[in-house]
Amino acid sequence: MSLPGDCQRELADILSMEKLCLSRLKESLEREYAALESQQIDTLEKAVKEKQSTLDEVAELQRRRSGLLRQYGFSNDNSGVSQCIERCSPSLSRELLPLWEQLHTLIEQCRDQNLVNGRVLELNDRRVQQTLAVLTNGTQPLELYCSQGVSSRQGRSTPLARA
Repeated sequence: MSLPGDCQRELADILSMEKLCLSRLKESLEREYAALESQQIDTLEKAVKEKQSTLDEVAELQRRRSGLLRQYGFSNDNSGVSQCIERCSPSLSRELLPLWEQLHTLIEQCRDQNLVNGRVLELNDRRVQQTLAVLTNGTQPLELYCSQGVSSRQGRSTPLARA
């Protein structure tokens, strides 16, 4: 049994818009990374605003997709979307399956870039905290590593030999 034509078209439109948004999100994350690396605060602020705006758009599109799928009895997961696509016309189904796979790839790329950006932020934060500790004559705790390699905030009087 095939899905109604308007449902098929709406699904195609939503998936296409999701791809555009995720591509913009990936670009925003890459700009964020470049700004973090070069410590360009104005560029970073702009990239973060773009990222948040795009994330809001992606969330809205995913909400619309979820509602559409639910309306026709499909779950909003990989299996449900794949089953829904299979119920589209053969020509649209051939178009949507690769698009759905591209969305997964973009999501993974965005997730990976976001993790990298988070690590850069963490390193920058650690440097700032250590610089503050030096500038305030050690009244700020230094970030050190324990013997397991996990960072832990400890006072300046802790011997480095334990780290």
